[in-house]
Amino acid sequence: MAAATRGCWPWGSLLGLLGLVSAAAVACDLASLRCSLGSFCECDFRPDLPGLECDLAQHLAGQHLAKALVVKALKAFVWNPAPTKPLVLSLHGWTGTGKSYVSSLLAHYLFQGGLRSPRVHHFSPVIHFPRPSHIERYKKDLKSWVQGNLTACGRSLFLFDEMDRMPPGLMEVLQPFLGSSWVVYGTNYRKAIFIFIRWLLTLGHHGRAPPRRSGALPPAPAAPRPALCAQRAGPAGPGAKG
Repeated sequence: MAAATRGCWPWGSLLGLLGLVSAAAVACDLASLRCSLGSFCECDFRPDLPGLECDLAQHLAGQHLAKALVVKALKAFVWNPAPTKPLVLSLHGWTGTGKSYVSSLLAHYLFQGGLRSPRVHHFSPVIHFPRPSHIERYKKDLKSWVQGNLTACGRSLFLFDEMDRMPPGLMEVLQPFLGSSWVVYGTNYRKAIFIFIRWLLTLGHHGRAPPRRSGALPPAPAAPRPALCAQRAGPAGPGAKG
């Protein structure tokens, strides 16, 4: 008889186990419900601004103005519990000035998984938008991707690389997500971060710019010296004039 009952769970232990399972299920359901309300979702968002500032100071040389602007903009945005619009950063400069490095640091110090976080979305024109003739499909897919991910979690980062190679007109679909005066139904977009990386093309002989590639946006004005420039993009989005 003793042998027959040795492998059985005592009723108290069984009830306790069921209680733990139920509690875990409830906690999981609450977490899922909380994340389904994108404006309350922090998900993978774990900002470490002191670590970012220290890393930038140690490893990004000669870019004092860009570092100061990036850190200032991030502090104001992260410390604001209810921002009125998303954070939009434009990083532009020549090769080797640190644009990609800074963007990777931002992802690393803002999200637990860095660039591999499910809340960090990296777009490359060569990989995601290789054919300008498919611009209408790209517009539809990009809008759907951004809106769907912001609906799932408002704390998302969207990184657009090589803006000068993006198909013309593609970025227009992002305008509703970038300004404070826009309302996107069902999408909590005001805690999102958008980063746009643009290469500066060096001037050729006699001060003339090199020929523009087919399908590329106009090159940005040449900077007075090879430096990384950072700026907050306006409400109309990247590339807007005025």
